[in-house]
Amino acid sequence: MSAVELSVEQAVRTDGPEAGTRVIRITSGDLQLDVLPDRGLDLGQLRVAGIPLAFMSGVGFPRWSNDGEGAFARAFGGGILATCGLRSFGPAGEGQPMHGRVGSLPAQVTRAGARDDAVVVEGIVRETALFEEPLELHRRIEVPAGLRTVRLADSIVNRGSAPTELMTLYHVNFGAPLVGEGTVLHTGALEVHPRDAAAAAGIGSWGTFPELSHPYPEQVFVHELPPAQLVEATVTAASGVSATLRWNSTELPGLLQWRVADPAWCVLGVEPCDTPTTGGRADARANGILRLLEPGHTVTRTLELEVRLPSSYAQPGTPSPSA
Repeated sequence: MSAVELSVEQAVRTDGPEAGTRVIRITSGDLQLDVLPDRGLDLGQLRVAGIPLAFMSGVGFPRWSNDGEGAFARAFGGGILATCGLRSFGPAGEGQPMHGRVGSLPAQVTRAGARDDAVVVEGIVRETALFEEPLELHRRIEVPAGLRTVRLADSIVNRGSAPTELMTLYHVNFGAPLVGEGTVLHTGALEVHPRDAAAAAGIGSWGTFPELSHPYPEQVFVHELPPAQLVEATVTAASGVSATLRWNSTELPGLLQWRVADPAWCVLGVEPCDTPTTGGRADARANGILRLLEPGHTVTRTLELEVRLPSSYAQPGTPSPSA
């Protein structure tokens, strides 16, 4: 078995809406991942054995400021991970924009390199303003050699002198060809509830992606997870390609599911969160689930995404059957 290729390439894009933005491309065997430092160290396209797994909206990943009505939708490029928070997610309100500001902030990259056993990218994102308690997101992205796996470890620190509200959601976005009619989602949820009437119309098929049609409404389902344990959400295509997201429900007790089965917007979002609500910060506070981060304190979140291919595909570092 030949050695697995491990590499990190850093570049600045020079054309189109993304001109001037940084990208870090990780290669580990047949896995390729784009890290986006100017989007809070979020993750763009993920490919395994040449198969694209992320939903890409066509907007791209330009520099942006998540302020003003419609700003989030105009700049949402998709990608395999869009982080929402750090003080709010969901609808805009109380001075917070839709899905918060962290994904619009540039990161300070502190490490980007390949070791013998993994590729590692680390950085810091600071979310603050004058007289606002400063929050720091310390992010580590690791892609182990020989595995089709991405590991993410976040530490969020309150550098201020007073408690501050904290709401974070990990918007993991899967697209075609992984997502299509018949794609199955399994989460191990205790119960699944629709967000609204549009979701209620599809609650009977929340676990199976429907036939594509236009127009197709956004549908959001709220999953009740078993408490205080390692949980998984697995997306499996008819081809046998699958992606499993793992996290601890002590850190992220909520899970939202987002889907649109439109031919132009074929997307399945799997969204672990620390505050199980679709109503934003005011709703979380009213229901007594909005948590505070004390000054000097740190919270952690860890996620792992593993991709599996049918046996007909080659393993990392090995020739394909047709080679």
